[in-house]
Amino acid sequence: MVVTEIVVVQGEEVVVTRLVHQTIAVTATPEAPVNNLGPITLDIGYVGDFPDVDPQVTSAESGIDLIGNLFVGLTRYNHQTNQVEPELATGWEVDGRVWTFYLRDDVFWVRPLKTNTPLWGASPVRPVNAADVVYAVQRMCQRSTRTPDAVILFIIDGCEHVYQLNEPTAADLAAIGVQALDEQTVRVTLTKPASHFLTITSMWLFHPIPALEIEQFKAQTPAENWLDADNLLTSGSFFPLPETWSQSRVILHRNPLWPLPRQGNVDVVNINFLNRDENALKLWEAKSLDVSPLPIDDRARLLATSPTKVWLVSTQTMFYLGFNFDSGVFREVELRRAFNAAIDREKLVEEIYGGRAVGLRHLLPPGVFGAPPVAEVGVGYSPDFARQQLASSGFRSCRLMPPVTFMVSTSDLSLLQAELIRDMWLNELGCDENQILFEQVQFGTLLANTRANAGAARPDVWELGWASYYPDAHNWLGDLLHCTDSENRQNRACSQVDELIEQADAVTDTVQREALYRQIENLLFGADGLTPIIPLYVRGNYRLVQSWLAFTPATFGGEQYDTYVIDAVAKDLERELERSR
Repeated sequence: MVVTEIVVVQGEEVVVTRLVHQTIAVTATPEAPVNNLGPITLDIGYVGDFPDVDPQVTSAESGIDLIGNLFVGLTRYNHQTNQVEPELATGWEVDGRVWTFYLRDDVFWVRPLKTNTPLWGASPVRPVNAADVVYAVQRMCQRSTRTPDAVILFIIDGCEHVYQLNEPTAADLAAIGVQALDEQTVRVTLTKPASHFLTITSMWLFHPIPALEIEQFKAQTPAENWLDADNLLTSGSFFPLPETWSQSRVILHRNPLWPLPRQGNVDVVNINFLNRDENALKLWEAKSLDVSPLPIDDRARLLATSPTKVWLVSTQTMFYLGFNFDSGVFREVELRRAFNAAIDREKLVEEIYGGRAVGLRHLLPPGVFGAPPVAEVGVGYSPDFARQQLASSGFRSCRLMPPVTFMVSTSDLSLLQAELIRDMWLNELGCDENQILFEQVQFGTLLANTRANAGAARPDVWELGWASYYPDAHNWLGDLLHCTDSENRQNRACSQVDELIEQADAVTDTVQREALYRQIENLLFGADGLTPIIPLYVRGNYRLVQSWLAFTPATFGGEQYDTYVIDAVAKDLERELERSR
């Protein structure tokens, strides 16, 4: 059945025609022509308004995506390899607390330049330099900037001190441990040796901004916004067309002055800001979008009819159960292992989220530097192992244990999850229902009562979550679990694991770091592991991706449009078929 509909895109009516409940597979023949269709275009949709694209201010997903493509980063996080790679910096040296970055001299701040060809050109203004990097860091360290999660920058010497000042002076800013030694050299001094700092430099908030020009705009009366269409300078692999900037449909063009090699073939990016998921879906089904969010109500239908086009992209937000090491039950490692191995993550994910999550058997989720593959480390669901560990504990049987207090938040979903987990413990370990006592509390109370110094208020086990501040193993193993450098809600005594965590963050060789993190994960979650917590799963989001598009999606940080590969011939053929129906 052919259906014609009017889709409202931020107040503008767009007519789309689509075929309902019919799938047509188009296979390119060996004689398929090479692309001579003009610029290769990526069409994507976001739900929401045009975002803030200030690198040191935004927290919006669409804003982070735009920043990663419009502004050069000091370094770049490769979503395919989970490695930090050079971008503006050609390389770096590390001497204890001091990092020295050597910058390219051929990345420019550019303005769009209208040409007689389909693609716009770019006019170079000046090279991106070390002063731009310094300016961005000094800006992040000022509380008035309101950089989200600025605390991760406190690893830079003097940054935290400036953040505490109401009105830092120029001398205060100059005292921050970031200096431009010359036009192409930046030196950063940290408060302590920290290998994870390299990963932080790849984040959107660390992208340089045009310092000289911003200060000139600020000095004008009235002051002008450097992010306005007429003022904006960009330095990334794409730039925006001025007439579309800050609109419901933004168009990006490939920066012809970009000096780094591209992995993809996209020339133009059409970004549609839509008001509803359903409108994005209509455009995607009409072949007008290459990538779209998937509305919840349409999930089952599209999973059945177009399974290869429905991608589950995990986030880096992990949910887990924490153990009280002072508990009369869970001070025994065998019982922590038993209760961990009795949980079927896949069933939990299906029952709670309809499959929209990825089960975990170790701590580090996909996309984090140092994370081993999901199924390679850790015990995970293993009923036989769970019963063996229970039998080797001091209690021998679950029925002989004292009652276990299981603290969860007040949401219905939290209670449902706790009930499912309790039933798994009953079925696999033979516990009695009356032994698992739920205590539902407000989230603030949950946080307060699970602190190591909460005393008698502490439960035996509880639910909590953790999300990446930066996609590095140290943010998980160090900031969440280290015996002294984290909150250590478990009240776990220091051990060899903590020494290895410290060692891994002092080693700059990435291969050594990865090997150390794998060793740590085994010591924590392997068959003989300490099991301080039970990793459950990381949430995910479904995306609809047309068959002609190939890319590695970002699980953290911005999408990288210059890595997207489009089969332009197949895209044109499918669109022609859609239009002819």
